[in-house]
Amino acid sequence: MTDDSERLRKQREYQRAYRRRQKAIRVPDRDEIARELLHYAVTKNLALGREAELGRLMDAVIDGLAARGYDRNGTSRVFSALVDRYEQGWSFQRRLHLIEAGGDGARKAVGQETDDR
Repeated sequence: MTDDSERLRKQREYQRAYRRRQKAIRVPDRDEIARELLHYAVTKNLALGREAELGRLMDAVIDGLAARGYDRNGTSRVFSALVDRYEQGWSFQRRLHLIEAGGDGARKAVGQETDDR
């Protein structure tokens, strides 16, 4: 095995172990944080009737993705469809069936009531 292939193998092993550790201790990754940020930004702007602010957010995201080579019209359609789904009460980021261990017992994931009887 060459030095490069051995180094790459070790990096892959390290990354796999790192991701397992992060998952075990329930540390969110970049995608989970981005998902929560999108949920918050869209639902708060909709709830507060801030359509103009939501429009500016959409424009900034679409511009950023277009600058990275994504199709502007396709991106606009996908983002608009997401907002439409949120307006109808959809919430793809919520995983309410997951229970996370808390300091003094188990509690439901964010957004779900707990039964403290």
